[in-house]
Amino acid sequence: MIKRKKILILCPYALQRAPGQRFRFEQYVQCLEENGCDVIIAPFLSSHAHTFLYKSKYFLRKSLAVLQGYCGRLKLLFSIRKFDYVFIYREAAPLGPPVFEYLVFLIGKTVVYDFDDAIFLPRASKANKITMFLKCAWKVSYISARANRVSVCNPYLVSWVTAKNDNVTLLPTTVDLAYHIPNDAKKSVVGRKIVVGWTGSHSTVAYLQIVQDAIVQLSKEFDFEFLVICDVDPELLGVKNCRYIPWRLESEISDLNQIDIGLMPVPDGEWELGKVGFKAIQYSAVGAVSVVSDTGSGNEVVEHGKTGFVISNTTEAWKTSIQYLLENPQCVEKMSREARTYIDRKYSVRVNTPVFLSLFDITQAPSEATS
Repeated sequence: MIKRKKILILCPYALQRAPGQRFRFEQYVQCLEENGCDVIIAPFLSSHAHTFLYKSKYFLRKSLAVLQGYCGRLKLLFSIRKFDYVFIYREAAPLGPPVFEYLVFLIGKTVVYDFDDAIFLPRASKANKITMFLKCAWKVSYISARANRVSVCNPYLVSWVTAKNDNVTLLPTTVDLAYHIPNDAKKSVVGRKIVVGWTGSHSTVAYLQIVQDAIVQLSKEFDFEFLVICDVDPELLGVKNCRYIPWRLESEISDLNQIDIGLMPVPDGEWELGKVGFKAIQYSAVGAVSVVSDTGSGNEVVEHGKTGFVISNTTEAWKTSIQYLLENPQCVEKMSREARTYIDRKYSVRVNTPVFLSLFDITQAPSEATS
């Protein structure tokens, strides 16, 4: 009888809470179990803690949640030896030096380290600025250098890790096309009001400033709806027919499906180089055409002129590209079909499952099924 591999997954948040976790490893857990693994997932923060984590104030509650997280990590040390692999997503603990990681390395466990942003750069959310220096961003370099293997989401991060560890795997952040399904309305946009949209979170809502002037100008000339899906309302002034939908997991796909033209403005910064362009991946997966910045991973996730447009961050470039699509709805239909095909080929769970499983020395041939 073949012994089942035991895998411990350490992550910051409770399941189904954070996009990074959901699309980096959560959607692969069942596949691990089907391939002879027993998986234990140990979030640092509880599901309840996530409800106030990114809100201002709540200092005492946040401190207590972090203390509980450290107690949980300490308890885990007594059972760590029973696991064959320890998979660390981003960090074992959000604050302080990599003490837990040091002990895991000392015990001699096989460590797989995964991250999907340039988290080696000091950064903190507006609601938690006080934690900037407590995050110890330098620990990303420490863990990367000592892990048995590292997986990251784009070539820029591969290059950064390679300077510290030769055993690095490019694993894009992926979508399951059995979950991201276009609705029937996507089959034809000719003759109906087109929806231009953006989805994001409190951490990227400021990026909308890049396209705001272009949207304001276009909304005066064309009859379209501008849809924002986010956990905060950006309150865009001057945009006609602007509608805001609070992001909810339960309606994630149906909300995304309302978008015909999806925008991904990204500023030109070092932090943004570490991103995978996931907004465009999601837009494309549900059959929307993406217009994206030529910074970061824009050129990787969109084929310019075929699945969308990759443009410079000028008001004129954004206005011209969106206007072209508004005036040529038949191109929206054609490019949307190409976009979903492209995502299936490069950024789907179907294609990347063997890559994820290889991190745990599991060999599986890529599925030939097409979503």
